[in-house]
Amino acid sequence: MEPIFAEIAYVHKLNAQELGFRMGVPGKAGRYIYISKKLAGQFFPPLSDIIVNDNVLLDVIPPNSDNIVLTKFVYHNDSVAADGTRDEYRLYLNSGNDPGRDYYKPGDIVVIVKIISENDFTYKILHYASIVGEYAKLNSLLEVADPRNSTHALIAMRELTFLSALRKIIFGKKIIPTEIIEESFKEPVEHVAVTEEDRYDTTRIIRSKSFRDLILYFYEDKCAITGKNLVIEYKDIKNLEAAHILSRSAGGGSHPSNGLALERNLHWAFDKGFFTLTDNYKVEVHPDAMHVPYLKEKHGTEIFIPQDSRSAPNKDSIQWHRKNVFGLFLRAEA
Repeated sequence: MEPIFAEIAYVHKLNAQELGFRMGVPGKAGRYIYISKKLAGQFFPPLSDIIVNDNVLLDVIPPNSDNIVLTKFVYHNDSVAADGTRDEYRLYLNSGNDPGRDYYKPGDIVVIVKIISENDFTYKILHYASIVGEYAKLNSLLEVADPRNSTHALIAMRELTFLSALRKIIFGKKIIPTEIIEESFKEPVEHVAVTEEDRYDTTRIIRSKSFRDLILYFYEDKCAITGKNLVIEYKDIKNLEAAHILSRSAGGGSHPSNGLALERNLHWAFDKGFFTLTDNYKVEVHPDAMHVPYLKEKHGTEIFIPQDSRSAPNKDSIQWHRKNVFGLFLRAEA
């Protein structure tokens, strides 16, 4: 099946600063793709300007692989740079999309295309060094788009049909780089709910999907209660889901310890309070739900705990669920 592309692509000529060069020496700083603030909102998911360093994890297929790599997209609005004016968007390079930290060079051109599928999308990065034949035409398109700053432009896909790589895109396996895993533990277990982000449906969907990807990684694609690998997968639809313990609506954050991998029926039952967890990680089915054999047989079951103890269910979140959600199904509005 041919990929369905968004009508525009993001084209950018890379510079030494973003690729970690300092005084002509590589490897002196982190590597990223700088995204023009003027153009970011027209192509990338919207990020909040009132949340400090708001970010989201995107599905990105790098140019040197078919793997789908979780990649961090950040709006840096913390003003902590040396000049006190940092106000920029960055798509960070990591061990999954730039494994040798030397794939991209200053002056190279990247073309980022957006592939749409239902209510989701994946980004594919195409890479062109100056020795590649298609480079000159891309450079001309940048110059025509903005003669004063020919390093960033949104180019209509109909202008890019000459790129042969567009006809060779393959969707490989999902990769979660080590950096993304470690950074997930910096996320809050609990945060102050920000109503503004609720306006961004696309961003909320992406956050939910990346949270699921991480939780399923820690739980090894197994349901925390049944211990079985229940993944039925079609495109990006799975019947194994990530449940927030402290709900998002109550201020639950995206720290891995605030999630459980549950098959779809159990996720629904957990959110409705048919069962909860004890502090020693056992399933506690509500007395008024014990007549359901499917639930009763799981009462007292000790859940599967991830090998990385940092992602074990947070006990404060469990206590919140027991106090506020357990038995919710008994209320008419549930």
